[in-house]
Formats: sequence, structure tokens, C-alpha cells
Amino acid sequence: MPGVGLLIGGVLVTWVASGLAAVCLTPRNPAARSLLAAGVLLAASTGAESLAREAAGGPVGFALWRTAGWITFLGAVAAIVLTLSRLPDGVADSVWHVRLARALAALAVAAPVLELVGSPTLAVDADSPARENPLAVAGLDPLGAAGAVVRATEPAWVLLGVALLLLRWRYGSTQRRHELSWALRSIGLLSALLVLIVVVEVTGAPIPPEVVFVPVFLLALALFPVALLVGITRRVRGLEARLVESRERLVTAEDAARRALERDLHDGVQQQLVAALSLTALAARHVERNPEVAGATVGEVGERVRGAMTELRELVRGIRPPVLQDAGLVPAIESRLSSLPAPVQLCTDADAVARRPAAVEAAAYFVVTEAVTNALKHAPCSRIAVRITGADDRLEVAVADDGPGPGAGTSAGGGLRGLQDRVESLRGTFSVTGGPGTGTVVRATFPGPGTPR
Repeated sequence: MPGVGLLIGGVLVTWVASGLAAVCLTPRNPAARSLLAAGVLLAASTGAESLAREAAGGPVGFALWRTAGWITFLGAVAAIVLTLSRLPDGVADSVWHVRLARALAALAVAAPVLELVGSPTLAVDADSPARENPLAVAGLDPLGAAGAVVRATEPAWVLLGVALLLLRWRYGSTQRRHELSWALRSIGLLSALLVLIVVVEVTGAPIPPEVVFVPVFLLALALFPVALLVGITRRVRGLEARLVESRERLVTAEDAARRALERDLHDGVQQQLVAALSLTALAARHVERNPEVAGATVGEVGERVRGAMTELRELVRGIRPPVLQDAGLVPAIESRLSSLPAPVQLCTDADAVARRPAAVEAAAYFVVTEAVTNALKHAPCSRIAVRITGADDRLEVAVADDGPGPGAGTSAGGGLRGLQDRVESLRGTFSVTGGPGTGTVVRATFPGPGTPR
């Protein structure tokens, strides 16, 4: 039907336009780039399929265009799965989601190529007649059959992408659920229309599906990338607002930290040094007249200087512990936990000991120490566990307790707010989860230097 053909063209234009808009708005967002890739591949697959149906280039041309059509179509499906695994900010909840999408992309190329070299006959789709494949190699029929089986699983790829999205929604935070709502609603509408078309087709209803339901389904399919675009842009607007707020909080926190440091230096170290200076002058006056008093005074000067050095070390520990700079994150955490009044369990993996950028190590260190301090303060009878993992070029720190749940110390206005700003300024993610009676989990994840956003 000519009308359906125009609708299909409109669907392709909408996919490509939505991808372009997403990339223009968020050029560093991998979800936007994969959305654009899906639209371009869908358009390319439509063109290759048309050339294959026309047998452009004879039998060899038919085989090549048919293979190109299926590679681009399956690649578009894999790109859609990758988009769903990274919505809306381009960061996957699990590295396995991205690996799964990349495995599908590899199958998208391998399956049609195996058919090209192994199948003696090829068809554009299930409703098209099979044609001889002049590029088939004798004896490779099993490879061609394997490629056909993999290609036939393409509907399962779509279901897999939907399942990933549902899992991300099910186990995500309230904010994550809100961000994924647009995509889930669009998928729900597409699923309902698809089921309706199948029911009308099977029951033989007097209304032909291609008259009403197919155009409506294609219209909904065209709106799906628009829904993804809306989700991405809403995330951008939210991030811009949060960036302004976090910058204001960071400036305020820096001013407060400078004032606190000034006060600590004035009330502690400076007083110790002033006293040591006065005692030094006193010892100088007694050197010749009363050497014993001078010696005792010099000893007191030494005590004052040692006290000042101790206070300076404590101040430096609060700014950046020397062990963190010298030995790394895990030894610094071990040193800090060993000085606490209550035992804290520490679990690490082999990749956690790898050195990270100084800013990342410092942020991770203070997330752990602040979270542990809050747990000791608000859940003094609970079990506290710290876990540090560094697999897949990422660093994740988590502090969990089995106390009464998130309290004032972990609320939006608590002491962890500044740490959240610090983590997010390093392209990381920060979360506080838990509920009454289930304990609290404070988690911060930092991407590796080469990890794309």
C-alpha cells in the first residue's frame, strides 16, 4: 500500500531526526549516539532490502544486497538494545548490559555472512521466494544453517532489550525509574498495538489490520525514538539544574572548609607555636643564669612543637591523608578503619588496589570515611561492611550497615551531600539506598579514564 510506504518512510525519518537531535543536545552521551546509529542502520537496511528485491546487479548483487540489508537491520536492533541499556545518561547500570549489546552487534554481522557463504539459496524474508546464491561455498551448508538460525532469533533480541529496560526500572532508584518511564510507556503502547494486530489477523475480524492498526502501529513506532529523545533531553535539563546547585554548594563548602581550617590553625597549631616561641625566649634568658631552668624550658618547647606537629598531622589527615598519597586507597582505608572504636569489615578484590587518579582516590576515601562515621553515629549496634571493587576499569566503593535505615546523616541535606557533588564532578554516580529496618547502603561509582559516557 502506498500509504503504508509513506508511513514507513516517515518512521525512518523520525528515527534519524531523533538521533541527530539527541547527538546535538548531548554529543558525549553514548545513548544518543546509539540512537542515531539505530536510525541510520534502519534507513540503510530499507534501502538495501529494496535493491535486493529488485535484484540489482544480478544474482551476485542480490546476494550482496540481501546480506547488507540483514546486517544493517540486525545492527539496528543491536543498537536499540544498546540504547535501552544506557538510557538516559549514557551510563549502563551493569557492564554486562553493554557487553550483551556488543555481542548482538557481532552476531548481526556474523549471521548474514555465514548465510552468504554457506546457504545455496537465499530469500529477502520469509514471504519472498528463495533465489540461488552464487557466492555459496560447497560444503559450508552447516554454517549457512547456523547463520539462518541466529538470524531467526532477531525477535528475541528485541525482547531481550525490553527485559534489560524492565530490570533497570525494577532495581533502579526512584530517580532512575522516573527517567525510564517514557521509554517503558512507549514500549507498552507498541506491545498493545502489536498484540491487537495479531488478534485481528488470527480471528479474521472484518477490519483489515493494514487499514487501521498497521498505520497506527507505525505511527507509534515513529513516536518511540521521540520518547527516547524526550527522556535524554529531560535528563540534560535536570543535570543542568543540578550542576548549578552543586556548584553553589561546592563554593559554600569550600568557604566553610577554609574558615574551619583557619579556625583550627588559629586555636590549635598557632597557639602551640606562640607558646613555644615564648618559652624559647624564656630559655634564652635563663641559659647563663639558671641552666637547669633553661633546660627544662627547652624540653617544654619540644613538647609544644611535638603537639603542634601532631595537630598538623591531624589536619592533613582531614584534608588528604599521607598514606592515601603514598600507598593508595585500600591501605588508607585500612589505616582509617583500624583506628575506629568499633570493628568494620573490609572486602576488596584484586583490581581494587590499582592506583587511580588522585581526585578519584580522595573522593572514594572520604565517601567511605563519612559513610562509616554516619553508620557508627546513627546505627551504633549494627554490623558495618565496606566493599571496594575495581573491575572493568571502574572503581566502586560501598558502605553497608544493618541499622535502622537512612537517617539525618544520609538525607539530602546531610553530610554526604557535599560528597555527592564531589563524586558527580568526577563523572561518577552516588546513591544512598535502604529503608526502615533494612539498613543503609552508601555507594559511589567512578568511571575509568577511558570509560565512555
